[in-house]
Amino acid sequence: MGTVYLAEQDRPRRTVALKVMRAGIMSRPMLRRFEHESQMLARLQHPGIAQIYEASTADTGQGPQPFFAMEYVKGRTLLEHAFAARLDTRERLELFVRICDAVHHAHQKGVIHRDLKPANIVVDSTGQPKVLDFGIARSTDADMQTATLHTQAGQLVGTVPYMSPEQISGDPNAVDTRSDIYSLGVILYQLLTGRLPHAVTDKPIALAAQMIQHDEPARLETVDRSLRGDVQTIVSKALEKERGRRYQSASDLGADMARYLRFEPISARPPSRVYLMGKFARRNRALVGGVVAVTLALIGGSVATAWQAMKAMEGMRLAEARKLEADASMKRAMVEAENAKGVNRFLTEMLEAANPDEGNSRDVSVLEMVDRAAAKLKEDADTSDWVSLSLHNTLSNTYRAMGKP
Repeated sequence: MGTVYLAEQDRPRRTVALKVMRAGIMSRPMLRRFEHESQMLARLQHPGIAQIYEASTADTGQGPQPFFAMEYVKGRTLLEHAFAARLDTRERLELFVRICDAVHHAHQKGVIHRDLKPANIVVDSTGQPKVLDFGIARSTDADMQTATLHTQAGQLVGTVPYMSPEQISGDPNAVDTRSDIYSLGVILYQLLTGRLPHAVTDKPIALAAQMIQHDEPARLETVDRSLRGDVQTIVSKALEKERGRRYQSASDLGADMARYLRFEPISARPPSRVYLMGKFARRNRALVGGVVAVTLALIGGSVATAWQAMKAMEGMRLAEARKLEADASMKRAMVEAENAKGVNRFLTEMLEAANPDEGNSRDVSVLEMVDRAAAKLKEDADTSDWVSLSLHNTLSNTYRAMGKP
């Protein structure tokens, strides 16, 4: 739209950056846009924004030629400064927090930059970043959004790699302060990695727009593992495709980064697996549809096979249970039979010991017979526990019946 000169202002005497619009191309709508830009820039009074000193028009014989004088910022652009000064990650993040503060000031004054990029941020000799060139900024005030100030629908205004998805769609009414938040996310990504989140610099506009609107950028940790965790989460939130999921202000973005630098918990949280799966499904409807169809077919076959296997297993378990029950019953019967044989054998021996025909000279009383049996039982170590228990029970009942408890 014009040329920028290094110039000197007479009153007060100082060096300024003089932006002169190209002669002979200023239509009435462009003059109104220039006036609008000057009014917006005059509102901005912040150490992180290059200040405007004067705005007017000059008669050069070719019609009115607008110009404005701005604060001259001597220094390097953001990326040049970061790499030339060899700033570490922490120093770069601290610098970025100050940039967020400057952009937030502009938003509070009702100004959207719409062309934030490293080339429009200069770091002066003191290390202060200065945001430049609000030349395509748009006021957020409704009363200033007149038809002559609107960008025509479908016309791209800005620098493609730093445009938000809604900005690159060409709809000016979809652009608000959150578009600048997205651009700040791109700047932060490039500041930390030295590369853009989307490699669109050599792509046709249509393809670049599709990539920005639909493709997910490579995660920071895949470029540099030291950037995983909170830094990755902050950058991802700033670069969200949906405006409602981004930081809602530059202040929120800067505050979260400041929390990280103070080793405090950040407010941003990584997107859930369900949300990520939903985004993948929307981007790959045909693929997901085919996978779902195949999966359902496999599930149907698996369910039928599983049901048949379950019925077979149930039959096997029932047969096994019945077999175990029969084995247990058989075992119990054998044990009881063996115990009965032991009891009978002992009682038979007891009676034989009291038989007069076996050499006894006199009749043996019942009490003597029981006493002998009790003594023998006490001495008999071969008697099993269960047989011993049965015999003790029998003898005790006999003693009790004879009045000898």
